[in-house]
Amino acid sequence: MTFRFLATVMFYTMAAVCSADRPNFLMIAVDDLRPMLGCYGHPGIRTPNIDRLAERGFVFERAYCQYAKCGTSRLSLMTGLRPDTIGVFSNNEKDVAAFRKRRSDAPSIAAWMKQHGYHTQSFGKIFHDGWDNAADWSVPSSPGRPREMWEIVDHADPTQPTLIAERLDCPLMQSPDVADDHLFAGRMTTDVIASLNRLPQDRSAFLAVGYRRPHLPFIAPKKYFDLYQPDKSWLAPGAIPGDDQPIMAWYNSDGYVGSARRVGLTMPNPPNRQQAMAWNGYEMRSYVGVPNQGPIDVATQLRLLQAYAACVSYADAQIGRLLDAVDHSEQFKDATIILWSDHGWHLGEKTAWGKMSNYEIATRVPLIMAGPDISPGRTQAISELVDLYPTICQLAGVQPPGQLQGESLVNVLQHPRQNSDAIAFSQYSRFNGKYMGRAIRTDRYRFVAWKNVKTQQIVERELYDHQTDPHETRNMAAVAENAELVRQLEHQLNTSWQ
Repeated sequence: MTFRFLATVMFYTMAAVCSADRPNFLMIAVDDLRPMLGCYGHPGIRTPNIDRLAERGFVFERAYCQYAKCGTSRLSLMTGLRPDTIGVFSNNEKDVAAFRKRRSDAPSIAAWMKQHGYHTQSFGKIFHDGWDNAADWSVPSSPGRPREMWEIVDHADPTQPTLIAERLDCPLMQSPDVADDHLFAGRMTTDVIASLNRLPQDRSAFLAVGYRRPHLPFIAPKKYFDLYQPDKSWLAPGAIPGDDQPIMAWYNSDGYVGSARRVGLTMPNPPNRQQAMAWNGYEMRSYVGVPNQGPIDVATQLRLLQAYAACVSYADAQIGRLLDAVDHSEQFKDATIILWSDHGWHLGEKTAWGKMSNYEIATRVPLIMAGPDISPGRTQAISELVDLYPTICQLAGVQPPGQLQGESLVNVLQHPRQNSDAIAFSQYSRFNGKYMGRAIRTDRYRFVAWKNVKTQQIVERELYDHQTDPHETRNMAAVAENAELVRQLEHQLNTSWQ
C-alpha cells in the first residue's frame, strides 16, 4: 500500500510539473449566440470586446454545432463525440447518466486535462444546467443557483436580490435599471476575476466560463437596451418558409406539446402548415409577453430583436471585464482563449424563434481563438464544435483520448488560406424521435435527409445553394436538374457520417 501511495504521489507530482510548462486555457461559452457580432459583419450590434478578441485572434467564419439544442450540443463538444454516438437528444438527466455509465471510456475535455495535470475549474453554464460532472473539475463548480436561467428582477423593488421565476410564469423580457453585477452574469464575472489570483502556482489551468445570456428570458440592464432602436430593416429575411420546405424542417415547437398542455392549450401534433406557422417558436412563446400562438406583430418583433441584442451586449461587457483581468494577470496573461456558442438562434426566420432546426441560422456559431501561439487571422474553412477537444489537446501538448470524432483545427490555424474540402455535420430529431434529420454542409451546399427512424426510409430531402441563396429560402432538392447533385450529396452524407 505504501508503494502504491508513493507511486501515485510521484505520478501526480510529475504531471503537475509537466503541466506548469503548458499553456493556460480560458474557454468562454455563450448560450444561444448566433454570429450576430461586429466581427462577423454585423455593424449594428455593439460587441466591442468580442471584436477586440477577434482582432488579436483567429476567427472561424464558418463553424457549426452538431445539434442545435443546448444539452446535446454541449455534451458533444465536451466529450468530442457526435450526437448519434452519445444518443442523448432530450434534456433528461437520466439519459445523460445512462450515457456516462455506458461510455465511461469517454472522459470530457475537462476530465482529460485534469488527468494530465491541469487545474480545471468552471463557472456558469458549461454542460447543460444540471448535467455537470463534479469529478471533471479540480474544485467544485460555480454554476449559480438551481434554475439560474430564470433569474428575474423583482418589479416591486428592483434593488432587492434577484429572484428565480416559475418557468411558465416567467417574463420574456426585462430591462431593469440596475448595475451589471446585480444580475448573475456580472456577479459570476467578478468571481472568475477573483479566482485568477488564487490559481495554483505549480500547474497550468483550464478555466471554463459559461454565460447564459442571450438565452431566454431576455433580461439585461437597461443601459444595454438603450443601445438599440431596431427598425424594420432588422426583421428576418425569409420569414415565411417556402411551400417546398417540409414542415419538420422549420417547425421547432414539437418538443413543447406538454408545456402548452400545462397552461391549458392543445398544440396540434403533428400540425399542418398553417398550424405550424401559428405555433412555431413555442420555446419563446411559453414565456409571458408574447402570444402563445398566432402572429407576432412587428412592434413586438422589434422589441424582441432589441432585447436579444441587449443581452448580447451585456454578455459582451462581461467578457470585456474578463479579458481585461486576464491581460493584467501575471500568471494568466498568456492564456489561450477560446470563445464559442453552443448553437445559433432563429429570430423570426422561417416563422421560428429559438434554435432546434438544421438550418444555417441554427447551426452556424461564432468560434474565436486567441493566444501567444495563434496568429491573428480569419478563415472560411468549415469547422465543427466537435473539433475543439482535439484542438485543445494539440495546443496543450496532451495526447488525445481514442474516442474523439472531430479533427484538430491547428492546421487551419497555421494555414488559414489553404484550400479545404472540410464538411460539417448537424442533425436534429423531430416529433418525439420519429424522424431524424441529418445535414451535411459543404463549401457551397446544405443538404438534409429526413429519415423515418423505424424504417430508415428517407421521407424528405432539402437542398440549399449558398452561392445563390444564402438565406436558404428555396429547397432545390426536387428540381429535376439537381437529381445528380442530390444523389452525390446523399452518398457523401451516408458514407462520411460518423
